[in-house]
Amino acid sequence: ASVAADTTRQLGGDLDVNGKTIAHTFTIGSNGSTDYTFSDAGNIWFPTTENDPVLYLRRGEQYIFVNNSGGGHPFEIRQSAGGAAYNTGVTNNSASSGNIVFKVPMSAPSTLYYQCTVHSGMGNTINIV
Repeated sequence: ASVAADTTRQLGGDLDVNGKTIAHTFTIGSNGSTDYTFSDAGNIWFPTTENDPVLYLRRGEQYIFVNNSGGGHPFEIRQSAGGAAYNTGVTNNSASSGNIVFKVPMSAPSTLYYQCTVHSGMGNTINIV
C-alpha cells in the first residue's frame, strides 16, 4: 500500500531512469531509385552512410526512421518483401517524408522487411531479436 515500502526492482515501458523515452533514430535518404541510404547522428550503427543495410532491431525498443529521401520514396515496414504492410507498433508506415516510428512489440515476427512502395528494389531485411 505504501510506495516507500515497495522496494522491488521494476523495469519496462519505454522510459529510461530519467523519465525520457529511449529511441534509436536513423536518417533515411536515397541513392537514386535503387537504394535507401541509412545514417545516424552519432555514427554508432552506421560509421558511414550505407545502402540498404540489413537491420537488427530489438523487441521492446523504439526506432524512429526519419525519411529524408526527397518525398518520392515511401518507406514501409512489411511482412514480406513485396508483401503487405506490417502495422503492429508502427506509426506513419508508408510515409514519403517525416518520421516512421516503430515500437517493436514482443510478438513481432523474427523477420520483417523495409521497402519503398514505389521502387521495389529499395529495401532489405529487418531481423527482430
